[in-house]
Amino acid sequence: MRTEEGHVGLSNKKVEEASSEYFRMALSYLEKDPSTAYFVIHIYSSTFDYSPYLQRSNVGRAHAYRKNFLERLGFTHYPSCNILGGECYFKVIEEVNRKQFFKDPIAHMRRNEIIYGRFRKFASQIGDIFKRMREVDRMLLDAGFELPWEELKLTPVDYGKEEKVYPKGHIYDFYKDIRDITKDAKNEVFVIDSYVDEELFNLYLEKIPVGVRIRILTNSPQGNFVTVAKKFKMKPDVDFEVRQSKDCHDRLFFIDNECWVMGQSVKDAGKKPTYLVKIEAYDLFREVFNDLWKNASALI
Repeated sequence: MRTEEGHVGLSNKKVEEASSEYFRMALSYLEKDPSTAYFVIHIYSSTFDYSPYLQRSNVGRAHAYRKNFLERLGFTHYPSCNILGGECYFKVIEEVNRKQFFKDPIAHMRRNEIIYGRFRKFASQIGDIFKRMREVDRMLLDAGFELPWEELKLTPVDYGKEEKVYPKGHIYDFYKDIRDITKDAKNEVFVIDSYVDEELFNLYLEKIPVGVRIRILTNSPQGNFVTVAKKFKMKPDVDFEVRQSKDCHDRLFFIDNECWVMGQSVKDAGKKPTYLVKIEAYDLFREVFNDLWKNASALI
């Protein structure tokens, strides 16, 4: 890889940054040309020691013949980073066809969520990764072996794995996918649907294992929802509650530690084209809708 590849283009914008365990990190979006862009991780550490063991980066290179931690992860050194404002090691983690994603805003949103999520996870774990690699490096080097890890490969980003689009009339496909998600719940199912009706129970909640907490937040319940909900609450060993809020305008499923967004209310899904997308920013969504739940009025 040419060293300018992660820095030089039409523009290079910092979109995320983090500091962890003596590492400074940033994620940038580099517009290479009108049709191509890159997501790039930039990282550096000025902390080192004089031991022969694995070093964080290139400072104090008493044993320069050995690749450092960042080099072993496949990062390339660059002396004048326009993102970190000094030296950095960088790695292009995703190439973007800009024209393709401009035509598909949902794919554009999903791509960003995945890339940002990967950066945050890497940033939060890099200290532990370094400590463990350094310990293995020390053990091997003391026994006369060189650490073999080089140019670790990135797993490909699959944008379609956790997002589904349903053409008009594909009601059964939507039902099956929601059912498969909810039936595997271990702790809680939290449904937000402005216009929920009694089909929610018959099609989706009936198969949820006993002991799983079920919450429903709605705005204007339809049909026989309230009547059926009262009967459902009377089932043995059911932890079930419904609340109502005029601020509820969204359609989401929280299943344990996952969040899924629906394009339509459950009662209408498949009657028109719709979608189902898993959201990476689970904690952020959970916090917002838990606050909405706390301020909602009890219905069942």
